[in-house]
Amino acid sequence: MSHRQKRLVYISLFSVLVVLFAAGVTAGYLGRHSKICKDGKPPREQQDTGIGQVEYLCHNGQIVTK
Repeated sequence: MSHRQKRLVYISLFSVLVVLFAAGVTAGYLGRHSKICKDGKPPREQQDTGIGQVEYLCHNGQIVTK
């Protein structure tokens, strides 16, 4: 592999990492105001189920698992 080919590979990898990072930041920014409950209010209670999920109890009695 020549020096030019190595440089092209490194630049390509760096570009892919930058694009993935930017996509993650954008997804986080756009999803920052997503509501858990359908009524738009914050949940009344939350409980850890112990398996990596959290149950949220909404004001209207709805239980949401995330």
